[in-house]
Amino acid sequence: MAYRPVRGSTMFRPRMGRPVPLFHALILFGIGLIAFYIYQQDPELPPPRVVIHREPDVFNRRPLKAILKHHHPHYPRVNHSFLSKARTKRDLHYNVTRIRKMQNITRKYFDPKRHIIYYSDLDVFIEKCDYQTFTLRDSPKSPCNVVHTPIKHYRTCAVVGNGGILLESNCGAEIDSHDFVIRPNLPPVLKYRTDVGSRTNLTLVNGRRLTKISLGLQSVFGKSLETAMPWIQLFDSPGMIFCYSLIFSKKRQADMRVVNTAIKMYNKTTITAFPSASLVDSNRVYKELAGKEWDYPSTGLNAVALASTFCDKISIYGFYPMPMYQSKRVFYHYYDKHTPSGSHDFDGEFATLQQLDADGIIRHVVGKCKPDVPT
Repeated sequence: MAYRPVRGSTMFRPRMGRPVPLFHALILFGIGLIAFYIYQQDPELPPPRVVIHREPDVFNRRPLKAILKHHHPHYPRVNHSFLSKARTKRDLHYNVTRIRKMQNITRKYFDPKRHIIYYSDLDVFIEKCDYQTFTLRDSPKSPCNVVHTPIKHYRTCAVVGNGGILLESNCGAEIDSHDFVIRPNLPPVLKYRTDVGSRTNLTLVNGRRLTKISLGLQSVFGKSLETAMPWIQLFDSPGMIFCYSLIFSKKRQADMRVVNTAIKMYNKTTITAFPSASLVDSNRVYKELAGKEWDYPSTGLNAVALASTFCDKISIYGFYPMPMYQSKRVFYHYYDKHTPSGSHDFDGEFATLQQLDADGIIRHVVGKCKPDVPT
C-alpha cells in the first residue's frame, strides 16, 4: 500500500514543486552580508568594478588639454583662440612651393652669414678675410669663419615700411606678434606703437640715412640730454642697425663709428652690423623675381628680399606709394610729410609686392588690420 502524505503537511514531500521565493531571498541576503563583512575587514580588497559601455565618439573627441581647460578651474588658461584662428587664415594664404622657389633665387644673392655681420668683427674681417670671395686671406679655399652673424632662422617675419598708410591702421599688435620684425632707415616707433608696433629686431639703413643720423649725433655730442633726445630716441627700439652699403666706403665706416659711439655713450642695448659685400650689387635678384632690374631698389624692397633668405613666412606693412587710400590722403612717411624720393620706382615695386602676395609668397597688408587676422 502506497504511502500518502497528509494534505497540508510540509515535513516530507518526495516531489518538490516550485521553490519558495522568500527562502532563496533570505539565503542571498545572508551571503551578501557575509561578503560585505569580509570586505570591511580587508581594506586591500579592490572594490567591485563597474564597467560602463559607451559607443566610441570618433568625431567629437577632444584632446585632454582642451577638456581640462574647459572643465578644470585651476588649469592654466591661455587665450590662444585669436592666434590659432589668425594663424590658420594666414597659413592658408601662403604657397609653400612658391616660397621655396623665391628662396632658391634670393639665396643666390643674399646670405646672412656674409651680409649681416657683427660690427665688432669689422677689424678682424678686414685683416683676415677677402671681402670679394668671403674666404680667408691665408687660406683662399677656406670660408671666412672668423666673423659671426646674429641672424638665425625664423618662422614668421614682419617687414614694416614707413608709409603713411600705417597711420590709424591699428596694426601694432599684429606686427609685434611676429618672430622677427624688420624696419628700414631707423624710423621713430614708440610714439606710433599702436599702428606700427614697438618691436624691432633688425633695421636696414641706407648710406644717405646713415650719414644724416651721423651728422645729427655729432651736432648734439656734449650737449644736454634734452637737446640730444630727438636723435637718441632713434635707439629706443631699433634692434640691430645694419648699413647694407658699409664695407666699400670709408665714409660709411666713419658714420657707423659715430652711431656705435653714441650707443655706448648713452648706454643703449642696440647692436650694429655690416655686410661683407654691399647689397647694392645684388640688384640682379629682382630681374629673376620680377623681370625688372632696378638701378636703385628701395631699402624696403631690399629688406623683403633679404628676409626671404631666413624667414619662412613674411608679412609686409607700410608699403603703399599712392597719395590716396579710400578717399583719404596718404603721406610718404607715417612720421612726417616729406615727399617721396625720385630715385626709386615705387609704383613698380608696389606692383611686384602685390604680385608676390597674389602668388602666396608674401602677405601684403594694406589698410587697417582686422582683429581676427593673424600675423
